[in-house]
Amino acid sequence: MTDSQDILRRVRGLIAAGQHRDQVPGLPGVELEGAGMFSGDRRIYTRGTDEYASAAERGLLDRLLPPPPSADRAAIEEAESLVGAPLPALLKDLYSVANGGFGPGYGLLGLQGGFTDDMHRTAVDILSEVATGNWPGMPAGLMPLCHWGCAIYSFVHCPSGRIFGWDPNPVEPDDDVPFFEQEYLLDDWIDSWLVGSLQQPWLIYNPESGTYRGATIEETRSALAAGWE
Repeated sequence: MTDSQDILRRVRGLIAAGQHRDQVPGLPGVELEGAGMFSGDRRIYTRGTDEYASAAERGLLDRLLPPPPSADRAAIEEAESLVGAPLPALLKDLYSVANGGFGPGYGLLGLQGGFTDDMHRTAVDILSEVATGNWPGMPAGLMPLCHWGCAIYSFVHCPSGRIFGWDPNPVEPDDDVPFFEQEYLLDDWIDSWLVGSLQQPWLIYNPESGTYRGATIEETRSALAAGWE
């Protein structure tokens, strides 16, 4: 088990440096030649890549990302009421550092007044949708964690800290999207992001059983390395 206080220290350090997302902008006008991802006059570096490590070593990462505000106790208590269980202790501590906006994918979803996904929803907004029939089949006690793009999300089970994925892309429109448990606890999930090795959730079809299942970490890593998008 990863030390929670060490995780908090490292997250605070990234926020202080303005480098707390998976995509971090480089210095303006620097290394704009060749292939890659760009935004205006900046190269975008992706955490976990050799390019990112080299840019960090050479001081080419910009302090452009502003520090996100923290969540207050009332927002944490509201989330716990909606999810029906205490949040994992590490997650509460992380929200006390910042109300979302840091971490994997497009950043951890915030609580009330915090960071949102591309549909302008916080984690508590998504929890409120469960009662209206959205997110069918969601296991009890799941708290939305982050949005990876392409409608893929990560969730954490409260209070155990087990990580679940949700990927609707392979599923037929009339089918329910299965939630699936991954090989992470929250501490390990955050630590994997910090070192640049975290894999997004990925749902795959098992032709033998005719059902879907979550890909293992190694299956996802191999698929991405082979150029899967």
